[in-house]
Amino acid sequence: MEEAVRLDPLSLVINHFLGNVYIFAERYDDALGQADKLLEMEPQMRSNIELKGWAIGMKGDWQGALTLFEEVHRLSGHPLKGLMPLGCAFGRTGQKEKALECIRKLEQRQAEEPDSVVDADLAAIWYGIDDLNKTFYHIDQCIKKRTGPVTFILEYPVFKELRKDPRYEDVRRKSGL
Repeated sequence: MEEAVRLDPLSLVINHFLGNVYIFAERYDDALGQADKLLEMEPQMRSNIELKGWAIGMKGDWQGALTLFEEVHRLSGHPLKGLMPLGCAFGRTGQKEKALECIRKLEQRQAEEPDSVVDADLAAIWYGIDDLNKTFYHIDQCIKKRTGPVTFILEYPVFKELRKDPRYEDVRRKSGL
């Protein structure tokens, strides 16, 4: 990916993908640098702000990440969208009631838009609150419904504590990983 960026340094997609590769490699300082580069190129792009938020959070500054995720939610332009990273950060900062409010909004969205895919978002927020039973329930729902980025939740470093749970290998098997 670094070579791809060298060949096409102005590609937002390639630069963003490199930032995510850095996060998967747990190279958070590199991911943060990549996010800053992206934000210079496109300061209001939600995915760039979110990338920076995850990098900061995974470095241990969930309050800083929360500030960025509030901006991601604001830029979504919709009260029921852009809630997954926000709810997860609320959970990580001990603001359980605010995280639960994000869950209620996602459930409202599911009721209003039955075709919306929210189980992965719900799994991430329940993880942020440290409720692994509900986290795994929603991961199972993703697998049953064949929706949501299950691999993201199972492999993204922010969720690595899931790997210690005996249910982890079962959901990996069910999802074909």
